[in-house]
Amino acid sequence: MAVRAHFGDLLTPGFREIFDGSFKEVPDVRSQIFATHTSDKDTEKDSSVFWFGLAQETAEGAPIDYDEPVQGYDTTYTHLKYSKGFKVSLEMYEDDLYNMMNKRPAALGRAMGRTAENQAALVFVRAFNSSYLGADSEELCSTSHDRADGGTAQSNASATGVTLTEANIETARNAMRDQLDDRGQIINVNPNLLLIPIELEKEAHEIIDSERRSGTADNDLNFWKGRFQIVDWIYLTSATAWFLLDTSVKQLNWFWRRQPTFKSDELFDSEYAVYKSTMRLSRGWSDWRGAWGSQGDGAAYSG
Repeated sequence: MAVRAHFGDLLTPGFREIFDGSFKEVPDVRSQIFATHTSDKDTEKDSSVFWFGLAQETAEGAPIDYDEPVQGYDTTYTHLKYSKGFKVSLEMYEDDLYNMMNKRPAALGRAMGRTAENQAALVFVRAFNSSYLGADSEELCSTSHDRADGGTAQSNASATGVTLTEANIETARNAMRDQLDDRGQIINVNPNLLLIPIELEKEAHEIIDSERRSGTADNDLNFWKGRFQIVDWIYLTSATAWFLLDTSVKQLNWFWRRQPTFKSDELFDSEYAVYKSTMRLSRGWSDWRGAWGSQGDGAAYSG
């Protein structure tokens, strides 16, 4: 609550400047990673159907090999509400010599934007956390994603926490190219985005952007040059974890039930002005395919 007793500096002449703690904002990464949707319900549900396997060689006069599609896993997105507000006394507003109270609504907008970005990043912060599971009861990045048809489980995570190197990027890309659907059929997954914490920015650009192979005495062309968009996200809390993504798969989803709204009012008796901003959203993944991750710490992982 903003009252004059708490903000004496704003009532005192003579300060050259009083700044409000506003700095350059972090770029929006969320919209580069997630498919963004709007919702008009309390929840959204996704499901999938996997159709047929390969056709079978059939002898003359033999019966047709009949097949049935496989029902995939169901994913439910439950929209949660986030809010922030503040109060200002009429006297504080009237006596503010530096117009700082007028800047508070814009600061609310920044807080909501940061919250949205942080909530999106949590999907990757928790990608190896067994407390946050997808529809198949596995982490986003797991070494044992079950297939809906009961076939061999698949992995989209490094079981040894490989670090970010040229050789390990090749391993990760090959693993993604080998991803299968829930009928065990080849699908066209081809990663195009390297998602990293800011601590790995230098290594990532040396590997991806160099004209020649990085860190070798050979004069080989750099196969990786321009192959991946590098996105560093300051909201990723691990300094070592890294991810490859195929953004065309679009199973990482963000739902706006209510985009950030701003409202204000005045309390008649106390003469406080009250301001609030609220939003409702959900985020997560409907399918793990199109993503691959490593904790990057060189430690064994089994999720």
